[in-house]
Amino acid sequence: MKCFIVGLGYFGTILNTKLTKNNYDVTTIDPYNQMAHYKSIDDVKFTNDDRWFITTPASTHHSILIKLFSKGVKNIWVEKPICPSLEDTLDIFSKKPDDTFLYCDFTWLQHNSIKNLGNCKGIKHIEMKWLNNGTMIPSDVNIVEDLAIHPISILMFLLMKSKKSIHAIDVPYANEKSVLINGKCDDISFNIEVSNTSMKKSRSISLYCKDDVYRWSSDDEYFIENIGIVEKTDAIEMNIHHFMSRNSIGYPLDIARTLEIVNKRFRTFD
Repeated sequence: MKCFIVGLGYFGTILNTKLTKNNYDVTTIDPYNQMAHYKSIDDVKFTNDDRWFITTPASTHHSILIKLFSKGVKNIWVEKPICPSLEDTLDIFSKKPDDTFLYCDFTWLQHNSIKNLGNCKGIKHIEMKWLNNGTMIPSDVNIVEDLAIHPISILMFLLMKSKKSIHAIDVPYANEKSVLINGKCDDISFNIEVSNTSMKKSRSISLYCKDDVYRWSSDDEYFIENIGIVEKTDAIEMNIHHFMSRNSIGYPLDIARTLEIVNKRFRTFD
């Protein structure tokens, strides 16, 4: 089994380091990076058992995935989001061959603290803050696709663990730096605050349940108030393990649909 990384930027370099450390045979492809082995997908030889990692800008995902489908690639990891628009995401799933495994890396869902929060019962309200330190968002996506996708993916995970579905979403405020998201799902309400103007990166989740409040913060990643210390894990390596084993989290389309609803509201503020 070989691994091919298409796009040797920030995240592609991280994956290259982790895969190499775990003794995988890695080939890199990037037309703009002199350190890559090849400049084009068409230049490499591969077998159907090989693993492909797409870590290029989100705006290129659709065309690259279509090309890999046509070449018969069977195992594809694509960095979030699968595509910036729901239309392109749905098109990808409609054209994906039945025997092709498509995996999207919602990294936080492999974090042990998030998994433990998913075991909480009787959730009534969910609050999340996702604050970034002002790092520039890639030009081909907005704050929703780049930052808000993280708490949205966690929200979908928590709701599905509780067998709930979203009924209403409102975006009372949005610009290129900040987004506020409110909503309801059955008997659960939620609000999400996302900002790209903080002095430092900070993430926090509060679950208000029937009998208790469970709080988690990235300042103490492996501790949850009223639960205690949880086991440390490397979320990226856990994602790699699931991809290599062909184990999917199973709901990228639900996340894509929720992103699209938020994006529609977001665009009304432009």
